Amino acid sequence: MSEPNTSPAADGRKPGWQLHTKILVGMVIGSLAALVAKQWMVGPDAAISLFTDQATLLEFGSRWIEPVGQLFIRAIILTVVPLVFTSIATGMHSLGNPRDLGRLGGRTILIFMGTAFVGACLATGLYLLFQPGAAISPETRDLLAAQFSDEAATKVASADEARAYFSGSALQILVGLVPENIVLSMTSNRDLLKVILFALAFGVSLTLIPKERSAPVAAVLEGINDAMIKLIGILMKLAPVGVAALVFMVVARFGVDVLIALALYTGVVLLALLAHLVLVLSPLLRFVADWKPIEFMKAMREVWITAFSTSSSAATLPTTIRVAEEELDVPRPIAGFVLPLGATINMDGTTIYQVIAVHFVAQVWGVPLDVSAYLTLILVAMLMAIGAAGVPGGVIPLLYVVMVTVGIPEPVVAAGIALILGMDRILDMCRSAINVVGDSTTAVIVANLERKRPATVGATAGATPDAPPESRSP
Repeated sequence: MSEPNTSPAADGRKPGWQLHTKILVGMVIGSLAALVAKQWMVGPDAAISLFTDQATLLEFGSRWIEPVGQLFIRAIILTVVPLVFTSIATGMHSLGNPRDLGRLGGRTILIFMGTAFVGACLATGLYLLFQPGAAISPETRDLLAAQFSDEAATKVASADEARAYFSGSALQILVGLVPENIVLSMTSNRDLLKVILFALAFGVSLTLIPKERSAPVAAVLEGINDAMIKLIGILMKLAPVGVAALVFMVVARFGVDVLIALALYTGVVLLALLAHLVLVLSPLLRFVADWKPIEFMKAMREVWITAFSTSSSAATLPTTIRVAEEELDVPRPIAGFVLPLGATINMDGTTIYQVIAVHFVAQVWGVPLDVSAYLTLILVAMLMAIGAAGVPGGVIPLLYVVMVTVGIPEPVVAAGIALILGMDRILDMCRSAINVVGDSTTAVIVANLERKRPATVGATAGATPDAPPESRSP
């Protein structure tokens, strides 16, 4: 893709810092503020003694700083259900031909599952190579487990619902995915997969009724979709402040000592995520989507920075759809179909994280895992990642199910979750970024494959044909 003209006259933007730059500045400000507070404002001997101890600092942050970040996250997430439903339903209606739906759906699901499986295998190999669990001392383990025991108990308790949701045979799971009341499903982010399935069915149904009857319904849905995207644009202006508040609490709560204690474990997770980006997603971008990986990452930097800072693929979805259409040349019907679906079931980063976290907990507590357990872990982690809510910490309840499934005793599971919670927020940021990169990669792959068809989806939907691959940074 040729370098776009980013002058104010060319794109209509006001001169000044772009949103992703402001978000990065917010992250830096939040981190520095937390470090300054911990170093010079805690204790009677501090240079500016504002807090008597660490607990007082955290209480202050929980009361006056963290709510700012939580307000931003909640405001974004409240738009997810109407956005997902309208974007998928209108995307299905725009495609028109039901045969296109089957072809697009098959390709999309195949890419999602294939990249997740390869990523899980890659994560298993890297863990067995470095084995970070052997480097964690018993003293560190007990300290972290005690520090996060209360939060772990809450997460473990909420896992009962997740375990029931994905228990039983394949047919029983399928029955569980069909909502009895779609309105009730729309009130819970845990049921987002049910909403997606209903939106798919609703959109397909629109294509099967006369156009004079489906067009008014589609127009209403498109109007709601446009309104949600506009609302997201307004809310994203608060992103730098919200991100600064979230990062402040991460640094204030966990501090440098905990980061050092779990550095090797964290390093293996980050290495696996990076390896997945370089060895799995990048070749797909270059050889299947006809994109240079570096140019692709530049074009969608606002997406992965937003996902990294908010730790939420769901909160990032509106930005992902907009950037896919405007910067990645993905036709709107394909973006409206692939990206909401990916935000729910395409969780490469989450799958990788679960595999390494389970291996880590098992090794720290001396629970042996054999080859069959490795395969079970990979498959169950992929399934649980599909059910993970695209919100911060949404994977923790499902992680409990994965650990129990591969044979880790429940008392160890509870302590293990307490152990890894210390690093979960930081790793959540990174795996969320990989998740949205994987979603966008799939979108550009599907779009490129459709362009090469004699009758493209873009043409079917009335979209302007995109430039040939030679001009799109192959």
